[in-house]
Amino acid sequence: MKVCIVGPSGAGKSTIAVQLARKFNVATYEFDHVYWDMSGAEFVKNSDESMAQAIEKIIEQDRWLVEGAYDKRMYPLLAECSLILRVEVSFSVRAIRLIRRFVWSTVTGKLPKETFRNTVDLIKFSFRFDRRLSEFLSADVMLSRKVASVRDTSSCIEAMRAAGLC
Repeated sequence: MKVCIVGPSGAGKSTIAVQLARKFNVATYEFDHVYWDMSGAEFVKNSDESMAQAIEKIIEQDRWLVEGAYDKRMYPLLAECSLILRVEVSFSVRAIRLIRRFVWSTVTGKLPKETFRNTVDLIKFSFRFDRRLSEFLSADVMLSRKVASVRDTSSCIEAMRAAGLC
């Protein structure tokens, strides 16, 4: 089982990935941990070389779930997976979730620190994301054949069953 869960910021990808990982006893990876150096107080982008090495380590595994907002560096994972679960949630729900995440991060002092500016940027990114992802996936026949639109964990499980993965 090699599955990518993609969608905009605030769609619920991480929550879905954790639930699926528990249900199917499979390793899950957040693309944010590939893309960002999470060891400091601020978000710092990893080098392309570091990202490529992390992606290669994931691909070498027999079974995995990777969740993340699409980035061109994620392509090898998308190409390698059997199924792409595209999480589709309304923009208003995503925006509320991102604001809640910022408040929770601020109250708890979670590191790396999520700033108000970072949250506004994520909301803007989330707004533009759907069109960009649609264009990217439809331009690649191999990837477009793997896509299943989902909204929650239950619909992910249904899509995985339909694809013969569970």
